Amino acid sequence: MLELDLRVERQSAALGALARHDCFVRADLAVCLRRINRVAAETLEVARSSIWLLNEDGTSLVCADHYDASSTVDGTGQILERADFPHYFQAILEDRVIAASDAQSDPRTCEFTENYLIPLGIASMLDAPILFGGRTVGVLCIEHIGLPRGWPRDEQVFTASLGDFVAMALAAEERTRAESALRRAEERYRGIFENAIEGLFQMCPDGRFTDVNPAMARMLGFADAAGFLAARGPVGAPLFVDPSRRAELMRLVDAQDRVVGFEAELYRRDGPVIWGGFSIRTVRGADGRILRLEGSLEDVTLRRRAEDQLAHVALHDGLTNLPNRALFMDRLAQSLARARLSKVGTTAVVLLDVDRFSLINDSLGHAAGDRLLIDLACRLSARLRPGNTLARLAGDEFAVLAEGLADRDAALELAESLRSSVAGPFVDATDQELFASASAGVCFDVGGSQGPDDMVRHAGTALHQAKAQGRARCLAFTDDMRTEPLLTLKLQSDMRRAIERDEFLLYYQPILSLPDRRLTGFEALIRWNHAQRGLIPPATFIPIAEENGLMTDLGDWVTNAACRQMRAWQDRVGAPVPLSLSINVAPTQLIHPEAFPLLDRAVAASGVDIGRIKLEVTETALAGDAELLPQRLRALRERGFRILIDDFGTGYSSLSRLHRFPIDGLKIDQSFVKPMLYDPDSAAIVRTIVALGKALELDLFAEGVEDEGTAAELGRMQCDFAQGYLFARPLPVDAADGLVEDLMEELAGKPADRPIRTLNPA
Repeated sequence: MLELDLRVERQSAALGALARHDCFVRADLAVCLRRINRVAAETLEVARSSIWLLNEDGTSLVCADHYDASSTVDGTGQILERADFPHYFQAILEDRVIAASDAQSDPRTCEFTENYLIPLGIASMLDAPILFGGRTVGVLCIEHIGLPRGWPRDEQVFTASLGDFVAMALAAEERTRAESALRRAEERYRGIFENAIEGLFQMCPDGRFTDVNPAMARMLGFADAAGFLAARGPVGAPLFVDPSRRAELMRLVDAQDRVVGFEAELYRRDGPVIWGGFSIRTVRGADGRILRLEGSLEDVTLRRRAEDQLAHVALHDGLTNLPNRALFMDRLAQSLARARLSKVGTTAVVLLDVDRFSLINDSLGHAAGDRLLIDLACRLSARLRPGNTLARLAGDEFAVLAEGLADRDAALELAESLRSSVAGPFVDATDQELFASASAGVCFDVGGSQGPDDMVRHAGTALHQAKAQGRARCLAFTDDMRTEPLLTLKLQSDMRRAIERDEFLLYYQPILSLPDRRLTGFEALIRWNHAQRGLIPPATFIPIAEENGLMTDLGDWVTNAACRQMRAWQDRVGAPVPLSLSINVAPTQLIHPEAFPLLDRAVAASGVDIGRIKLEVTETALAGDAELLPQRLRALRERGFRILIDDFGTGYSSLSRLHRFPIDGLKIDQSFVKPMLYDPDSAAIVRTIVALGKALELDLFAEGVEDEGTAAELGRMQCDFAQGYLFARPLPVDAADGLVEDLMEELAGKPADRPIRTLNPA
């Protein structure tokens, strides 16, 4: 979700800069339209952006400004007739946003295909109707050239906001024209305001209207001035929604003689309330006495709504419409201030995020991830009581502020309720069920003794601990957790020197042929023998390596060490014995520019038979670059490596993509293998994967085999190979050497059905 957060930040910055541009102050429509188009194209990174305005009878669209990013040239004047594009015209009048990922097939935009989309190579369109004065007056058209492109909700909201800026520019131009007309009318016909297009009025010193022009009457829903004056007489219906605003206006006029831009909500006779902007001056006689008040009224509803929208965007998440981090921290600060005064109840912050959320984005796409986040926001909101605040801080991380809880147990109960709400199935766009889990961290504050940053940081520490302990759980912050981030930082520093200090070592887990239980190879598994902390498992240091860009260096060490060990076994068993070694390869290693040279040097330096080396790539890695990864894997196979897909079955969309990748085998994830004897769904998944592998002529490996019943069932399914605690845990090199000796003795004449000795060292 980092990508989404960066997009939203960029969009917000673009809208803020646009709002501050002086073209809106100058009300230069042409400049405003050019600026909006450039901001749209640059922020959304598209080829073309254009603004089209409807003619008076709505029968045609006229291009007011067109921007081509490739030539940075603006153009105007093109005309689209409604008779030629009836479906598109209907769509801009009915839809708030037209998000056409495949513009050539979308029923709203396909009318442009033959004469426009195909010749220009336009694949996707994102159009936002321009609303002004309660009706559609035009459309902002975003055009993407190349492959079809999805339009996430944040980009749709951003484009709609740009459409509102066009409306603001039109309003500014209209206001400027009105002001100019009024000035000319006043110069020529002083006191005559019947033909003014701006609302004009005269009032008694006590604030009663004595005259209004037709424009003002129409602005407020009346057919003429007489109707307005009759309705707003001394005992008539009120004009101001908030009567105190009328009193404030009259007080300012009395004190200053001139008031400009005083805004208030006003009742209309025939519709919703509007925002009106008053400018009033006093007209005094020779004796200084106030004779009358005269002024103008401007409908500023559109601008106020745009300002409100910008303010909302600045403080809310564009995808879920929840408060963002800035608003959450503000409310938390206010809550803690209240807690210091009341000293009653417990204030709690709960941080919650979806476990392995990146797998959903990588496998099913960001659109599916966005839908899950929206559904999750609804679920979490339903679990909260009034007065609590739910916010989306970043990515898949949500935060809850709960005030006035009875005690810490109540806070933990709330956190667990929120966490468990994620467990129910989500339904994606194809009506398939998707299951997820969440982890949560809680920080309590009794009496407001902590600051907002402290509480969020401590809740984040507890959340991190919950994930480190296996995910799908809720933990409360304790004082002893304060040291954990420091330990992580220390490990980050130590890792940079661990390779040169030779602190890493390899363990080897045997892989057996299921039909005869004969050793066929090992999987190399890295361990870190830390000088102070002893043996550190990969689950602790691999994430640190990934976050700090050390996976390539670490992978290079593993490859070299594994190749050297395989060469030693190769020399011992001889060429006829089919003993192999599997090495795990991270996605960052595969796409690194030095990936192939590093692998080639490791093979060359060790002299190992490259055909004995199998490279294991996790299924989730296949969700990465759709072009680069198949090319990389194909190049590795051409070099002689065997390619295995590790943890198969956990990557959601794997079956539809598998045929695209040059692979030799599948390793069935242990999360399906372990429960298969008592879980029919798991057994069905394993059976399906085996059948798929057989159909594609792939080797099948089962991970996590821990009992004879599972091994026997896998044999009946015709699974080829297995590894797990039933046979042996990951072994140090001397124990693995013993298994190689056993294999050599067996091949030299001992009974072939003798099972491998089971070793389970601490």
